[in-house]
Amino acid sequence: MVISQKLAVQPELFFITEINSVIIGTFMAGYDGHRGWLYTVAVSPHYQRQGIGSKLVRHAEKVLIAMGCLKINLQVRVSNVEVVEFYRKLGYLVEERISMGKLVA
Repeated sequence: MVISQKLAVQPELFFITEINSVIIGTFMAGYDGHRGWLYTVAVSPHYQRQGIGSKLVRHAEKVLIAMGCLKINLQVRVSNVEVVEFYRKLGYLVEERISMGKLVA
């Protein structure tokens, strides 16, 4: 369901990578005209730690920048130390913010 929702809104910001016609990685981003957002990077466990996730993030960054994006944000759960380190290595910094949300459905 998440993929079909993304394909309905900014499908140009849904990226996949494949080997021999098999999808091994996906990435979703968004752009609201003010800020870019990185949402979900997923790489098949067999292909992790080979730079595929990093390449997907870098590709998304290039597309967002080409759209006029000046700042890219993302959210990671505090407990997800491994992913925090992944993004730190790509140049992302922890910013002091409070993240708030509201379920509407």
